[in-house]
Amino acid sequence: MLVKNLIALYQKKLNKVGVHNALWEMRFMFKEILNIDLASQLLEKDLTINNTQEKLIKKCLDRRLKREPFDRICNKKIFRDSELLLNPYTFSPRKETELIVDIIINLKLNPKKILELGTGSGAISIALMKIFPKAKCIATDINNRSLKLAKKNAKNNNVFEQINFICCNWLDIFVNFDFDIIVANPPYIKSEVIGKLDPEVRCFDPIISLDGGKSGIDSYKKIILGLDQKTFYKNSIIIFEIGNDQSQEVEKLMKEVNIMKTQVIKDYSNQKRFVLGTITKSKT
Repeated sequence: MLVKNLIALYQKKLNKVGVHNALWEMRFMFKEILNIDLASQLLEKDLTINNTQEKLIKKCLDRRLKREPFDRICNKKIFRDSELLLNPYTFSPRKETELIVDIIINLKLNPKKILELGTGSGAISIALMKIFPKAKCIATDINNRSLKLAKKNAKNNNVFEQINFICCNWLDIFVNFDFDIIVANPPYIKSEVIGKLDPEVRCFDPIISLDGGKSGIDSYKKIILGLDQKTFYKNSIIIFEIGNDQSQEVEKLMKEVNIMKTQVIKDYSNQKRFVLGTITKSKT
């Protein structure tokens, strides 16, 4: 079958069900699934695929028609320069989350010890360990199946020896802290809003990674109040990813437990996306 004919057929179908950028999604799907590079797709007017290839790509395109995301169909996601495997139990990391890494680079701290709460696929920890090869990281998650995948991603990206993966609920197992940086991207969507999200999100990201409770900030409360009960042996910087309407509430919670020097940072879309602060209640 001619590739251009198949693309024309499915572009109409995908546009009809509300898939944006359908053409480029298909181009990349041909590249990932059938290993046909973009140059060949664009330059070879009579490019064809055999029956086996046609069945395989149609099966994937039909999944996309049901609004299954491209990264779920391919079971992988690119986060900065890291290729990450995905499974149904892990949140698919978003482009804006990459800014957490840039924020840490811009702080010019040269961190030695990093804690990530709720690592999921391991995206943030893996990216940081690549940038700071002398650093060590503890990455936690409540889901063992997520941690199993995160470990595999760390091995595939050659940073496994730098990361200690621990199954726990936020800060439950920790007593003393000597981390330079703590990062967290908790669930922050209000429970009542989840049913209104795009199908790509509500049907394919695990609910535990989306549902932030009635107010959307339940997890932030647990983490921030938990930090207030711990012993810190040096000042630590904490960075949260937040919903775009949550900066004031999260900043207020942080200041109530003496997390000071707070700062709100916007994402690529000029939305308030991150809050950082310094935990100054060090004890000796």
